[in-house]
Amino acid sequence: MFLIGIILFLEACSHEQVLPLKSRTVYPSDPAIVRRVQVALRNRGYYAGVVDGFLGQNTAIGIQRFQIDHNQRVIPVVNGPLLRGLAITSH
Repeated sequence: MFLIGIILFLEACSHEQVLPLKSRTVYPSDPAIVRRVQVALRNRGYYAGVVDGFLGQNTAIGIQRFQIDHNQRVIPVVNGPLLRGLAITSH
């Protein structure tokens, strides 16, 4: 969330176009995978919200807490390292 705020701030302060970050291993648009992440996080005590397949603020916080505890790069997205850490396959 913090990174998104910085990007938006820089975009607002600049006349140049700011390109979004690209990653081939981000799965934010697949509700089935997000639901699986929410269940896995809930089973490990990192998420207490509704399992709805929406990567909202509560899910992002759960992801970040898990990433901190497992020495992963802390970014609130569903990516390969997060899925591997939660033992989730993307299929």
